[in-house]
Amino acid sequence: MSNEIVKYDNQLNEVPLGRLNAVQLNFFMTLVQQSYSKGTNLLHLPFSKLKELSKYQPTANERFIKDLMSTNAKLLELNIWQRVGHKIVQFACFDKFEIDPEACEVTVSVKPEFLYLFNDLSRWTRFQLAQFTSLHSTYAKNMFRLLKQYRTVGRLRLTKEELFKQLDLPKSYLDKTSRIQQRVLSPIKEELSPVIRGLAIKTIRGAGRGRPVVAYEFTWHPEAKNADDFSKGQYADDRQKLDNIDLNPSLTPEEKAHAYDRVLGFKLGTTDHKQWQKVNTKGLSENEIAKEISQKEYEKHFRELFKTWLQFYGRANAQIVNKLRFLYDSYGLDNVCTKITYYGKIPNLGLEPLRILELIENSLTQEQGEN
Repeated sequence: MSNEIVKYDNQLNEVPLGRLNAVQLNFFMTLVQQSYSKGTNLLHLPFSKLKELSKYQPTANERFIKDLMSTNAKLLELNIWQRVGHKIVQFACFDKFEIDPEACEVTVSVKPEFLYLFNDLSRWTRFQLAQFTSLHSTYAKNMFRLLKQYRTVGRLRLTKEELFKQLDLPKSYLDKTSRIQQRVLSPIKEELSPVIRGLAIKTIRGAGRGRPVVAYEFTWHPEAKNADDFSKGQYADDRQKLDNIDLNPSLTPEEKAHAYDRVLGFKLGTTDHKQWQKVNTKGLSENEIAKEISQKEYEKHFRELFKTWLQFYGRANAQIVNKLRFLYDSYGLDNVCTKITYYGKIPNLGLEPLRILELIENSLTQEQGEN
Protein backbone atom coordinates (compact mmCIF):
# COMPACT_ATOMS: atom_id res chain seq x y z
CA MET A 1 0.00 0.00 0.00
CA SER A 2 2.80 2.41 -0.89
CA ASN A 3 0.67 4.59 -3.19
CA GLU A 4 -1.92 5.77 -0.67
CA ILE A 5 -2.23 9.54 -1.18
CA VAL A 6 -3.14 12.00 1.58
CA LYS A 7 -5.24 14.91 0.32
CA TYR A 8 -6.99 17.59 2.35
CA ASP A 9 -8.00 21.25 2.36
CA ASN A 10 -5.10 23.65 3.01
CA GLN A 11 -6.89 25.00 6.06
CA LEU A 12 -5.93 21.86 7.95
CA ASN A 13 -2.33 23.11 7.85
CA GLU A 14 -3.40 26.00 10.07
CA VAL A 15 -3.93 23.51 12.88
CA PRO A 16 -0.62 23.11 14.78
CA LEU A 17 0.02 19.42 15.36
CA GLY A 18 3.40 19.77 17.08
CA ARG A 19 2.09 18.29 20.34
CA LEU A 20 1.39 14.93 18.72
CA ASN A 21 4.25 12.46 18.80
CA ALA A 22 5.42 10.54 15.72
CA VAL A 23 3.09 7.56 16.23
CA GLN A 24 0.10 9.83 16.83
CA LEU A 25 0.86 11.87 13.72
CA ASN A 26 1.04 8.68 11.66
CA PHE A 27 -2.34 7.56 12.98
CA PHE A 28 -3.91 10.96 12.33
CA MET A 29 -2.63 11.25 8.75
CA THR A 30 -3.74 7.70 8.04
CA LEU A 31 -7.26 8.56 9.22
CA VAL A 32 -7.15 11.76 7.15
CA GLN A 33 -6.15 9.72 4.10
CA GLN A 34 -8.94 7.23 4.68
CA SER A 35 -11.51 10.04 5.19
CA TYR A 36 -10.95 11.65 1.78
CA SER A 37 -14.20 11.88 -0.23
CA LYS A 38 -16.09 9.71 2.28
CA GLY A 39 -18.47 12.38 3.58
CA THR A 40 -19.78 11.59 7.06
CA ASN A 41 -19.93 7.86 6.38
CA LEU A 42 -18.72 5.54 9.12
CA LEU A 43 -15.25 4.23 8.30
CA HIS A 44 -14.53 0.74 9.63
CA LEU A 45 -10.79 0.11 9.73
CA PRO A 46 -9.38 -3.25 10.80
CA PHE A 47 -6.44 -3.01 13.19
CA SER A 48 -4.29 -4.79 10.61
CA LYS A 49 -4.96 -2.19 7.92
CA LEU A 50 -4.40 0.77 10.23
CA LYS A 51 -1.15 -0.75 11.47
CA GLU A 52 0.07 -1.34 7.93
CA LEU A 53 -0.81 2.10 6.61
CA SER A 54 0.63 3.94 9.62
CA LYS A 55 3.75 1.71 9.74
CA TYR A 56 2.99 0.87 13.34
CA GLN A 57 5.80 -1.26 14.81
CA PRO A 58 4.68 -2.79 18.15
CA THR A 59 2.61 -5.92 17.64
CA ALA A 60 0.58 -6.20 20.86
CA ASN A 61 -3.02 -4.99 20.43
CA GLU A 62 -3.12 -3.71 24.02
CA ARG A 63 -0.32 -1.27 23.26
CA PHE A 64 -1.91 -0.40 19.91
CA ILE A 65 -5.24 0.46 21.56
CA LYS A 66 -3.54 2.68 24.14
CA ASP A 67 -1.72 4.56 21.37
CA LEU A 68 -4.97 5.04 19.46
CA MET A 69 -6.69 6.37 22.57
CA SER A 70 -3.83 8.77 23.28
CA THR A 71 -4.02 10.02 19.69
CA ASN A 72 -7.69 10.96 19.96
CA ALA A 73 -7.14 12.43 23.44
CA LYS A 74 -4.30 14.58 22.13
CA LEU A 75 -6.45 15.79 19.23
CA LEU A 76 -9.23 16.75 21.65
CA GLU A 77 -6.70 18.63 23.79
CA LEU A 78 -5.75 20.89 20.88
CA ASN A 79 -7.45 24.08 22.00
CA ILE A 80 -7.73 25.33 18.41
CA TRP A 81 -10.65 27.31 17.00
CA GLN A 82 -11.30 27.58 13.27
CA ARG A 83 -13.58 29.79 11.23
CA VAL A 84 -16.12 27.63 9.38
CA GLY A 85 -18.31 29.86 7.23
CA HIS A 86 -19.62 32.58 9.56
CA LYS A 87 -19.02 30.48 12.69
CA ILE A 88 -15.99 29.81 14.87
CA VAL A 89 -15.76 26.12 15.77
CA GLN A 90 -13.35 24.26 18.04
CA PHE A 91 -11.25 21.82 16.01
CA ALA A 92 -12.29 18.22 16.65
CA CYS A 93 -12.75 16.78 13.20
CA PHE A 94 -13.97 13.29 14.17
CA ASP A 95 -17.57 12.98 15.31
CA LYS A 96 -17.09 9.32 16.20
CA PHE A 97 -13.90 7.60 17.34
CA GLU A 98 -14.69 4.07 18.49
CA ILE A 99 -12.30 1.21 19.21
CA ASP A 100 -13.60 -2.37 19.31
CA PRO A 101 -10.92 -4.65 20.86
CA GLU A 102 -12.96 -7.81 20.22
CA ALA A 103 -13.60 -7.09 16.54
CA CYS A 104 -10.10 -5.58 16.22
CA GLU A 105 -11.59 -2.59 14.44
CA VAL A 106 -11.59 1.19 14.63
CA THR A 107 -14.68 3.15 13.55
CA VAL A 108 -14.46 6.87 12.80
CA SER A 109 -16.58 9.48 11.08
CA VAL A 110 -15.95 13.11 10.20
CA LYS A 111 -17.98 15.85 11.86
CA PRO A 112 -20.33 17.60 9.43
CA GLU A 113 -18.70 20.96 10.30
CA PHE A 114 -15.36 19.69 8.98
CA LEU A 115 -16.53 17.90 5.83
CA TYR A 116 -14.93 20.65 3.74
CA LEU A 117 -11.47 19.51 4.89
CA PHE A 118 -11.73 16.18 3.08
CA ASN A 119 -14.46 16.54 0.43
CA ASP A 120 -15.02 18.57 -2.77
CA LEU A 121 -11.64 20.31 -2.43
CA SER A 122 -10.87 23.46 -4.39
CA ARG A 123 -7.41 24.00 -2.87
CA TRP A 124 -5.48 21.21 -1.27
CA THR A 125 -2.30 19.75 0.16
CA ARG A 126 -1.26 16.37 -1.26
CA PHE A 127 1.49 13.89 -0.47
CA GLN A 128 2.30 10.20 -0.29
CA LEU A 129 1.30 8.64 3.05
CA ALA A 130 4.28 6.26 3.02
CA GLN A 131 6.70 9.19 2.73
CA PHE A 132 5.09 10.86 5.73
CA THR A 133 5.09 7.75 7.92
CA SER A 134 8.72 6.93 7.01
CA LEU A 135 9.89 10.19 8.60
CA HIS A 136 11.03 9.80 12.20
CA SER A 137 10.90 13.17 13.95
CA THR A 138 7.75 15.16 14.62
CA TYR A 139 9.55 18.29 13.42
CA ALA A 140 10.22 16.70 10.02
CA LYS A 141 6.68 15.33 9.72
CA ASN A 142 5.06 18.68 10.43
CA MET A 143 7.37 20.63 8.11
CA PHE A 144 6.80 18.04 5.39
CA ARG A 145 3.04 18.64 5.34
CA LEU A 146 3.51 22.43 5.43
CA LEU A 147 6.01 22.41 2.56
CA LYS A 148 3.80 20.14 0.46
CA GLN A 149 1.10 22.83 0.42
CA TYR A 150 3.53 24.90 -1.68
CA ARG A 151 5.09 22.00 -3.57
CA THR A 152 4.74 23.70 -7.00
CA VAL A 153 5.92 27.06 -5.62
CA GLY A 154 9.19 25.96 -4.06
CA ARG A 155 9.22 28.53 -1.29
CA LEU A 156 7.73 28.99 2.18
CA ARG A 157 8.59 31.68 4.68
CA LEU A 158 7.57 31.31 8.32
CA THR A 159 8.04 33.96 10.97
CA LYS A 160 9.88 32.84 14.07
CA GLU A 161 6.58 32.86 15.96
CA GLU A 162 4.87 30.74 13.27
CA LEU A 163 7.69 28.17 13.34
CA PHE A 164 7.48 27.88 17.12
CA LYS A 165 3.70 27.54 17.01
CA GLN A 166 3.56 24.95 14.22
CA LEU A 167 6.32 22.75 15.66
CA ASP A 168 5.49 23.37 19.33
CA LEU A 169 9.12 24.26 20.05
CA PRO A 170 10.18 24.70 23.70
CA LYS A 171 10.16 28.28 24.93
CA SER A 172 13.75 27.76 26.06
CA TYR A 173 14.72 27.79 22.35
CA LEU A 174 13.42 31.34 21.81
CA ASP A 175 16.80 33.00 22.24
CA LYS A 176 18.91 29.98 21.32
CA THR A 177 19.47 30.25 17.56
CA SER A 178 22.26 27.67 17.60
CA ARG A 179 20.04 25.18 19.44
CA ILE A 180 17.25 25.63 16.86
CA GLN A 181 19.78 25.02 14.10
CA GLN A 182 21.25 21.94 15.74
CA ARG A 183 18.14 20.25 17.16
CA VAL A 184 15.42 21.39 14.77
CA LEU A 185 16.58 22.66 11.38
CA SER A 186 19.49 20.28 10.71
CA PRO A 187 17.40 17.16 11.50
CA ILE A 188 14.62 18.55 9.28
CA LYS A 189 17.09 18.98 6.40
CA GLU A 190 18.54 15.52 6.95
CA GLU A 191 15.11 13.85 6.87
CA LEU A 192 13.41 15.93 4.19
CA SER A 193 16.23 16.48 1.67
CA PRO A 194 15.90 12.90 0.37
CA VAL A 195 12.22 13.45 -0.50
CA ILE A 196 12.17 17.21 -1.23
CA ARG A 197 14.71 17.95 -3.93
CA GLY A 198 17.09 20.85 -3.33
CA LEU A 199 15.74 21.75 0.11
CA ALA A 200 17.52 24.68 1.77
CA ILE A 201 16.71 26.66 4.91
CA LYS A 202 17.73 30.29 5.30
CA THR A 203 17.67 32.17 8.59
CA ILE A 204 16.26 35.70 8.15
CA ARG A 205 17.52 38.37 10.53
CA GLY A 206 15.93 41.74 11.24
CA ALA A 207 17.40 45.15 11.93
CA GLY A 208 18.37 46.49 15.32
CA ARG A 209 20.72 45.46 18.07
CA GLY A 210 22.14 42.00 17.55
CA ARG A 211 20.10 41.54 14.36
CA PRO A 212 17.59 39.12 15.90
CA VAL A 213 16.16 36.19 13.93
CA VAL A 214 12.71 37.11 12.61
CA ALA A 215 11.91 34.35 10.12
CA TYR A 216 12.99 31.17 8.37
CA GLU A 217 12.76 30.67 4.61
CA PHE A 218 12.46 27.20 3.12
CA THR A 219 13.24 26.79 -0.59
CA TRP A 220 13.36 23.73 -2.88
CA HIS A 221 13.00 22.74 -6.52
CA PRO A 222 9.31 23.24 -7.36
CA GLU A 223 7.41 20.15 -8.42
CA ALA A 224 5.67 20.10 -11.79
CA LYS A 225 1.93 20.70 -11.51
CA ASN A 226 1.22 17.37 -13.18
CA ALA A 227 3.71 15.44 -11.02
CA ASP A 228 2.25 12.49 -9.14
CA ASP A 229 3.18 11.31 -5.65
CA PHE A 230 3.23 7.62 -6.52
CA SER A 231 6.04 5.36 -5.41
CA LYS A 232 8.21 4.02 -8.22
CA GLY A 233 9.05 1.02 -6.02
CA GLN A 234 11.10 0.99 -2.83
CA TYR A 235 14.43 0.36 -4.51
CA ALA A 236 13.96 3.07 -7.15
CA ASP A 237 12.67 5.46 -4.47
CA ASP A 238 15.75 4.85 -2.31
CA ARG A 239 18.02 5.46 -5.31
CA GLN A 240 16.26 8.79 -5.94
CA LYS A 241 16.57 9.75 -2.27
CA LEU A 242 20.34 9.20 -2.29
CA ASP A 243 20.64 11.19 -5.54
CA ASN A 244 18.73 14.06 -3.93
CA ILE A 245 21.16 14.02 -1.00
CA ASP A 246 24.27 13.96 -3.21
CA LEU A 247 23.02 16.81 -5.42
CA ASN A 248 21.89 19.14 -2.61
CA PRO A 249 24.53 21.89 -2.22
CA SER A 250 22.93 23.30 0.94
CA LEU A 251 23.70 20.19 3.00
CA THR A 252 26.94 20.06 4.97
CA PRO A 253 29.05 16.88 4.67
CA GLU A 254 27.84 15.87 8.15
CA GLU A 255 24.19 16.41 7.14
CA LYS A 256 24.68 14.37 3.96
CA ALA A 257 26.20 11.51 5.94
CA HIS A 258 23.33 11.57 8.46
CA ALA A 259 20.78 11.74 5.63
CA TYR A 260 22.37 8.65 4.02
CA ASP A 261 22.21 6.82 7.36
CA ARG A 262 18.52 7.70 7.77
CA VAL A 263 17.60 6.46 4.28
CA LEU A 264 19.58 3.24 4.65
CA GLY A 265 18.43 2.56 8.20
CA PHE A 266 21.99 2.75 9.53
CA LYS A 267 22.94 4.05 12.96
CA LEU A 268 23.71 7.78 12.76
CA GLY A 269 27.45 8.20 12.30
CA THR A 270 27.92 5.03 10.22
CA THR A 271 28.48 6.84 6.91
CA ASP A 272 31.77 8.76 6.73
CA HIS A 273 31.08 12.44 6.07
CA LYS A 274 34.62 13.05 4.80
CA GLN A 275 33.72 11.70 1.36
CA TRP A 276 31.75 14.91 0.73
CA GLN A 277 34.31 17.36 2.12
CA LYS A 278 36.04 19.70 -0.30
CA VAL A 279 39.75 19.19 -0.84
CA ASN A 280 41.75 21.62 1.28
CA THR A 281 44.88 22.29 -0.77
CA LYS A 282 46.54 24.54 1.80
CA GLY A 283 49.99 23.21 2.69
CA LEU A 284 49.72 20.19 0.38
CA SER A 285 52.17 19.23 -2.35
CA GLU A 286 50.98 18.61 -5.92
CA ASN A 287 51.17 14.85 -5.36
CA GLU A 288 49.14 15.12 -2.15
CA ILE A 289 46.53 17.30 -3.87
CA ALA A 290 46.26 14.81 -6.73
CA LYS A 291 45.85 11.98 -4.22
CA GLU A 292 43.05 13.84 -2.39
CA ILE A 293 41.23 14.58 -5.64
CA SER A 294 41.60 10.96 -6.73
CA GLN A 295 40.10 9.79 -3.43
CA LYS A 296 37.11 12.11 -3.89
CA GLU A 297 36.52 10.72 -7.38
CA TYR A 298 36.80 7.19 -6.00
CA GLU A 299 34.13 7.84 -3.36
CA LYS A 300 31.88 9.58 -5.89
CA HIS A 301 32.06 6.62 -8.28
CA PHE A 302 31.54 4.12 -5.48
CA ARG A 303 28.38 5.95 -4.39
CA GLU A 304 27.06 5.52 -7.94
CA LEU A 305 27.80 1.80 -7.78
CA PHE A 306 26.17 1.54 -4.35
CA LYS A 307 23.03 3.35 -5.55
CA THR A 308 22.82 1.00 -8.54
CA TRP A 309 22.90 -1.93 -6.11
CA LEU A 310 20.11 -0.39 -4.02
CA GLN A 311 18.06 0.30 -7.11
CA PHE A 312 17.77 -3.44 -7.78
CA TYR A 313 18.20 -5.13 -4.40
CA GLY A 314 17.32 -2.53 -1.79
CA ARG A 315 19.29 -4.12 1.05
CA ALA A 316 22.70 -3.18 2.35
CA ASN A 317 24.80 -3.79 5.43
CA ALA A 318 28.49 -3.54 6.29
CA GLN A 319 29.24 -6.95 4.73
CA ILE A 320 27.56 -6.01 1.46
CA VAL A 321 29.25 -2.59 1.36
CA ASN A 322 32.67 -4.18 1.89
CA LYS A 323 32.03 -6.75 -0.84
CA LEU A 324 30.91 -4.03 -3.25
CA ARG A 325 34.11 -2.09 -2.52
CA PHE A 326 36.18 -5.20 -3.23
CA LEU A 327 34.42 -5.75 -6.56
CA TYR A 328 34.78 -2.08 -7.47
CA ASP A 329 38.51 -2.10 -6.67
CA SER A 330 39.02 -5.35 -8.57
CA TYR A 331 36.88 -4.89 -11.68
CA GLY A 332 35.93 -1.21 -12.01
CA LEU A 333 32.70 0.78 -11.86
CA ASP A 334 31.23 0.02 -15.28
CA ASN A 335 31.83 -3.73 -15.16
CA VAL A 336 30.31 -4.18 -11.71
CA CYS A 337 27.32 -1.92 -12.47
CA THR A 338 26.64 -3.87 -15.66
CA LYS A 339 26.55 -7.16 -13.76
CA ILE A 340 24.37 -5.75 -10.98
CA THR A 341 21.90 -4.57 -13.60
CA TYR A 342 22.04 -7.89 -15.48
CA TYR A 343 21.22 -10.04 -12.45
CA GLY A 344 18.79 -7.45 -11.12
CA LYS A 345 16.63 -7.78 -14.24
CA ILE A 346 16.35 -11.58 -14.06
CA PRO A 347 12.79 -12.25 -12.85
CA ASN A 348 12.24 -14.40 -9.76
CA LEU A 349 15.94 -14.96 -9.14
CA GLY A 350 15.21 -15.35 -5.43
CA LEU A 351 18.82 -15.34 -4.20
CA GLU A 352 20.24 -13.72 -1.10
CA PRO A 353 22.29 -10.54 -1.75
CA LEU A 354 25.63 -12.10 -0.80
CA ARG A 355 24.97 -15.02 -3.17
CA ILE A 356 24.28 -12.54 -5.98
CA LEU A 357 27.57 -10.81 -5.23
CA GLU A 358 29.31 -14.19 -5.47
CA LEU A 359 27.74 -14.75 -8.90
CA ILE A 360 28.90 -11.28 -10.00
CA GLU A 361 32.44 -11.96 -8.80
CA ASN A 362 32.59 -15.37 -10.48
CA SER A 363 31.26 -13.96 -13.74
CA LEU A 364 33.71 -11.06 -13.77
CA THR A 365 36.61 -13.35 -12.86
CA GLN A 366 35.73 -15.69 -15.71
CA GLU A 367 35.45 -12.84 -18.23
CA GLN A 368 38.76 -11.42 -17.03
CA GLY A 369 40.39 -14.81 -17.54
CA GLU A 370 38.99 -15.14 -21.04
CA ASN A 371 40.42 -11.75 -21.97
